[in-house]
Parts: sequence; C-alpha cells; structure tokens
Amino acid sequence: MLIRSVTRREPEFDDEQRTLLLASAEFEAGIGSHGQLLSEAMSPEASPTEYGSTLRFAAQGPFWDYAEKARLDDIDRYKAEFPKDSPPNLNGAFWTVEKHGELAANEVHEGADE
Repeated sequence: MLIRSVTRREPEFDDEQRTLLLASAEFEAGIGSHGQLLSEAMSPEASPTEYGSTLRFAAQGPFWDYAEKARLDDIDRYKAEFPKDSPPNLNGAFWTVEKHGELAANEVHEGADE
C-alpha cells in the first residue's frame, strides 16, 4: 500500500552550465551570417572608404552547402507539382536531408570548416 510518494527533480543544468550557455547564446547573437562579429562588420572603420583604417573584410567563395541545396531543390520540385494559380500552403512544412554514402578523406573542401 502506497502511503506517500515524493518526486524530486534535479535541474538539467547547474549554475555554471547555465552561465556558459547564456554567454554562448549572447556571443552567437552578435555574429552575422558571414561568420564575423557584427560589431566589427558594421563598424565605420570597416568601410572600404575609410582609407586610414586597417580593418578590412574580403569575401571568399562561393561555397556550396549541398545538403541545403538538396532540401531547397526538393521544395521547388514539390511546389512545381501544383498549378501556378494555386500554390501550396507550406506553413509548418519542413524537409529533412538524408546522407547517402561517405566522403573520402581527401575530398574534404579546405574552406568548408573556416
């Protein structure tokens, strides 16, 4: 016969882990889609017309994310199945990407992880 039941829940993260998680999120929020700190990328010193500054940015690429390309190509394929005057409502829809095969070690693109 059960008289009393007590449930004790332990927190998933301790205080130090929470602090690190919040600091990481704050840091990542300050990085642009180009991978640079927004505070530097948007600084007037970064302007190409600021000739006295030593801060410059140079683009490299293009680089292709083939998993994202496969996902977007499949979305385009799906949309093309519908009449032009009646496009599908894709609110809430999402696509996943499956990897097939393995990449040979010598085929890894040098700039992919930069």
